[in-house]
Amino acid sequence: MSQTHILVTNDDGIDAFGIGALEAALEGLPGVRMTTVAPATQQSATSRSMTLHHPLRLRQLSERRWSVSGTPTDSVMVALGKVLADDRPDFVLSGINHGPNMGEDVHYSGTVAAAMEACVQGIPSAAVSLADWRPNDFGGAAAVIRRLLPDLLEHRLPDRTMWNINVPDGAEGDIKGIQVTHLGTRTYHDVITEMKDPRGRPMMWIAGQGPDWQDTEGSDYNAVRDGYASLTPLKIDVTDHEAQQAHASLSRSGLPGDEAFAEDGDRFVLRRDGNSGLTLHFEGPTRGPEQGGI
Repeated sequence: MSQTHILVTNDDGIDAFGIGALEAALEGLPGVRMTTVAPATQQSATSRSMTLHHPLRLRQLSERRWSVSGTPTDSVMVALGKVLADDRPDFVLSGINHGPNMGEDVHYSGTVAAAMEACVQGIPSAAVSLADWRPNDFGGAAAVIRRLLPDLLEHRLPDRTMWNINVPDGAEGDIKGIQVTHLGTRTYHDVITEMKDPRGRPMMWIAGQGPDWQDTEGSDYNAVRDGYASLTPLKIDVTDHEAQQAHASLSRSGLPGDEAFAEDGDRFVLRRDGNSGLTLHFEGPTRGPEQGGI
């Protein structure tokens, strides 16, 4: 009987405590084997960014562990395209994140992004986060994954849909249960913190206080607040299908209104050298009859 192959990754980096806790949670599970490919360094809040402007470096740390000098998305792409090209995983687990990934924060999260990249590439996946800004006890989150994994493997979500899991900080016995939820809604305060560097020059940090959450029945936040692990299914397709139907009248042949640039319709054209790709000439939107191109 073949074993279920789990790819483990994260956004806090290969040396983070949380990914070690996840590996320990999976260790020894009957019928399960795992490979870990994760960022070499801290990559929180990188969302689904890819590294396109400098090379990536892959480093093998042990028989089944690799680090990638890039983002969580890079790590999954390298894992699937290089490390595991001939040994494709059956499921991808990203985490355990050092902090919550609930509500709108799923759009910023590197933890969620790693699972989403796997989902885009046709592999079932889940992101797992310890939902506390000062995480301490990963035991409950590790236990949830170890005990829930058979259900996640058996009850597959539709294609291009993944699980986002948030677990309260605490030991296994502290977790009251599991709730299937929707994304909550939060508001951050004092997001931009202004200060000066040692030379007196102004600088800013994106930081601020923790968020205020709306008390919404069935949300991921409410579940975690009440002591439950939350399971939220996320779709890759972020289309608002109700709005698409409600505003279908905007579809038409041709453009609305009068022609906007009747006399110099080429002024927004970016001209390039077909061989080198270098820009040769750009006629900007401010160009008038007496002006030349830039």
